[in-house]
Amino acid sequence: MIELYAITDAAGPPLPTGSPLRVLPDGELAVVYGPAADGEVSAEALWRHEELVESLMGQRELLPFRYGTRCEDEAAAARVVAERRAELAAGLERIRGAAELALRVIAPRSAATADDGETGTGYVAARARAADAARAVADTIHEPLAALARDSRRRAAEGPDEPLRAAYLVERDRIDEVVDAVARLQARHPDLRLLCTGPWPPYSFAQP
Repeated sequence: MIELYAITDAAGPPLPTGSPLRVLPDGELAVVYGPAADGEVSAEALWRHEELVESLMGQRELLPFRYGTRCEDEAAAARVVAERRAELAAGLERIRGAAELALRVIAPRSAATADDGETGTGYVAARARAADAARAVADTIHEPLAALARDSRRRAAEGPDEPLRAAYLVERDRIDEVVDAVARLQARHPDLRLLCTGPWPPYSFAQP
């Protein structure tokens, strides 16, 4: 059993000496794979997968696979590429030259939720106002950043105190520009916490 890590260009630099990964070329594309870990899914195995993909990102263009994407052997991996060649080639072109920045916006809980003491119609109205305020905050932060990115994805928030969770596909030579834009937005909204991380492999943009 092998673990699939990413689709990349067949014509690329060799992997570092001692790497557990291998490159299986198939036409103009190649799949990067390695031996699948034994046992159940664990946080350690997940982070190991992430570390390997991130190390590759500095050397090659990568269309990453999510952790846990496995095939029986090289022949099965080659079939995955052959059956999805057009889709995978388009995906690799879509992210070429870019990386992912992730953003979370945290609002003070008092501003993000309705007053717990309210009931009935007042409670519903307060919840609606809170939802409208959260959407306004999200739009204010998201729109200028999305304008700087090649593409963006808004994700479901984890709670009412998180008005925005988003990912941005950013040209590598514009990453500092986007990070600076986040800093300016933070300065304009001191009541919020803007948490920007990356650059990461573009997992959020691996699919159309």
